[in-house]
Amino acid sequence: MYLARDKNNDLYLFDKLPIKGAECWWAETGVDGTYLRLDKSLYPEVTWESDPVPVKLTLIAGE
Repeated sequence: MYLARDKNNDLYLFDKLPIKGAECWWAETGVDGTYLRLDKSLYPEVTWESDPVPVKLTLIAGE
C-alpha cells in the first residue's frame, strides 16, 4: 500500500504504486477499490513533491 498527496493537498491510500499525473496520482489498475481518500491533516510529511510512501496496514482486533 502507498500514501500519496495530490497537488490540491488531498491525501490518498493506494493499494498499488500510483502514477503521478499533472495534478494528481492515479491508480493504474482502475478506479473502483484502488484508493481511499484520507483526512488531509494526516501525514504532513507526505507532499505533492514527494514520491509515494510505502505503508503497511495493521489491524488490531479485540480492543
